[in-house]
Amino acid sequence: MEISLQKRHLLIFAVLTAASILIFQISVVFFLLSIPLFIIMQRYGFSYLSLAVLFVSLAIVIETFIRGSGIEGSNLRHFLIVAELVYPLSIIAGVLGIAWLRYRTLYSLVVVTIGFAVISVPLIFYYSGNEEIVNLLKNQIIYVSDMFRDSVTASDSFESSVLVKELQPGVIIESTMKLVFRNYIFAYFIMISCSWFIADAIQRRRNRRDQFKLANFKVPEIMIWPLIITLAIVFLDVFIGMSWFGYIMWNSAFVMVFLYGLHGIGLIKYLLNRYEVPGSGRRLIAISIFVVLLLPGINLILLIGVPVLGVSELWIRYRT
Repeated sequence: MEISLQKRHLLIFAVLTAASILIFQISVVFFLLSIPLFIIMQRYGFSYLSLAVLFVSLAIVIETFIRGSGIEGSNLRHFLIVAELVYPLSIIAGVLGIAWLRYRTLYSLVVVTIGFAVISVPLIFYYSGNEEIVNLLKNQIIYVSDMFRDSVTASDSFESSVLVKELQPGVIIESTMKLVFRNYIFAYFIMISCSWFIADAIQRRRNRRDQFKLANFKVPEIMIWPLIITLAIVFLDVFIGMSWFGYIMWNSAFVMVFLYGLHGIGLIKYLLNRYEVPGSGRRLIAISIFVVLLLPGINLILLIGVPVLGVSELWIRYRT
């Protein structure tokens, strides 16, 4: 009986490991490869997780090197292979880090995100000094912007003339650089957090435990200081420029605002439950929020107001 149970566990372990490798093949949702790893972590512990991480990492590295072997130019091939490996291997390392740290989940997610930032910054500096790689990326951006500009210039409207000015290669390159560098660490945090949440929900359902309730979610009070500091530096970056440090602070600010946004949403759900708002009222509120989010400018009321609501619980005790 014991041998049969052990075989069953090994089979489940093998299936979950294989599932992680297969999910990586779906490029759009590759980051979900960490869901089976999180499940292994919760079911079987750190030792089994380490073994699964080894198998999955080897499979990803081998596959990526095989795909990249046909690319001409050693510098270009090296860059493209590293670029394809950074996110998946960092996410896998993040799962391993969360299992090893054993902190409160929120703290663990923040710590592994900081670890990703520490690793990624030297890589960015290294490749930003390579003219071949930089010129390649610039040429790709220019090619895409020229395609859009050619299609827009076919129209003689006033709007098209304004859009053509905005589609200048220099403007596109600068905007793209800011968009990527101000969000790539935040994107990592979102990807690994979403994977953890899905895996946790699966395990809670399997073990017949209560699901995670956003209405009970609170950001620890000490986190207000990182929020204040990062927002202050972001404002400085807007007006005087803070170079690479500014990009890190933008990512940090997005993470903090996102967390306090969840805090605000959880508070709203708590208040809806407390005052026993019926289902019809909740649906009306949800539809109204959705409509407001679609309105440029007006949606800032929610995008700023909800995190501010979360912050306000530092001084106003809504949950009594």
